[in-house]
Amino acid sequence: MRPVPAGAAVATAALLLAACGSAADATGTGGSSPDGGTEAGGQTVRLWLNGEDTPQEMVDYAVAEFEAAHPGVTVEFERQQWTGLVEKLTTSLSSNDSPDVVELGNTQAQAFEAAGALHDLTDKKEELGGDDLLTSLVEAGTYDDRFYGVPYYAGARVVFYRTDHFEEAGLEVPTTLEEFQAAGAALKQANADVPGYSGIFFPGKYWYAALPFVWESGGEIAVQDGDTWDAQLSSPGSVEGLRQVQQIMATASGAPVDGDESQDYLAFCNGEVGMLMGPGWKIGQIVNEDDGCPELEGSIGAFPLPGSEPGTTAPAFLGGSNLAVSAGSEDPELAYELVKVLTSDGYQEQFAELGLLPAKVSLLEGVGGSEAAEAQAAAAANSRFVPSSERWAGVEASTVLPDMLVAIAGGADVEAEAARADEAIEALLNG
Repeated sequence: MRPVPAGAAVATAALLLAACGSAADATGTGGSSPDGGTEAGGQTVRLWLNGEDTPQEMVDYAVAEFEAAHPGVTVEFERQQWTGLVEKLTTSLSSNDSPDVVELGNTQAQAFEAAGALHDLTDKKEELGGDDLLTSLVEAGTYDDRFYGVPYYAGARVVFYRTDHFEEAGLEVPTTLEEFQAAGAALKQANADVPGYSGIFFPGKYWYAALPFVWESGGEIAVQDGDTWDAQLSSPGSVEGLRQVQQIMATASGAPVDGDESQDYLAFCNGEVGMLMGPGWKIGQIVNEDDGCPELEGSIGAFPLPGSEPGTTAPAFLGGSNLAVSAGSEDPELAYELVKVLTSDGYQEQFAELGLLPAKVSLLEGVGGSEAAEAQAAAAANSRFVPSSERWAGVEASTVLPDMLVAIAGGADVEAEAARADEAIEALLNG
């Protein structure tokens, strides 16, 4: 997931509402021919992609494909940094010099969608992939039943484990959540001589890791009824999932009750962890040569978090990016043609070859390169997302979810803590 700086998305929405018209007001000057090519010449389409996740070779591929289909039109590519991106987009998308196509983190997208900063692509959704697009990224790209952010690529949380610890404890890779919990407890018992050892590393503030248990048990964070959000953490399904989390924290984890997952790789490298749940790219952090443990690379396995029944997976929290056409683009139809190239099978298959998750379910089988990448692909086929509200960033900034889990990790009553969290979430989402 690409995190939103606390409060930044809310501020962004307010600023953009003042600076932009609604997405429905966005109009283009045209320029595209009926066959998808263009008759215009001397035009420039500005493309912003972020970080280093998109290799330059893929950018070059997209530019060549687009410019070949649109002679006389030039793609001006600018690589942005994730740090400070929200603030930069806030300024740029509301100016007269807006980029035409932008990449947004999936937790950032809805603030810009709600602010009217992006072009409405609802009538293009089927052409871009329709039901084949990754569901949770579609949710991130949808606001008020309108489609603005096109799934670009993703990463799913999976389970990383020490194969040598499993072998020493006589364990097999678990195939159900019940087996997962039992394996974690068995690992902790088998390594009782290691101070703070976790069969499953599950610190109290790690709410991303708790969500699959809630969803797998039939629970939700919140559901929308008309214009009102109804928080659901105290529903029977959610409580069942949270009790599973509490049981794991009590029997399998040795992680700090009031801690988070930011330093989990260090505990893993110190031999204090049998399993941890993390994004697919966690393996790179674990084996990094600066403060990781590259010498353990051959002793690290990965699998998707299993579901309640053998052969199923629990819903995974999916992080990733969306692409969008700026509402301020001078030619949104031409900008959309570039989005089509960036989401085409030929382009997306290159993400799969790199071990990242492409935007379409039908392309996930092409993901390769490592056990973690393959586990990601399996997990992504059953993925979920947080409530689709432009006010969700306020929930994250409030710490209501980690506060609830810290209390649960400390042995507090699950139903009471969930009810307390529901009250706070409803106040934040409903304003």
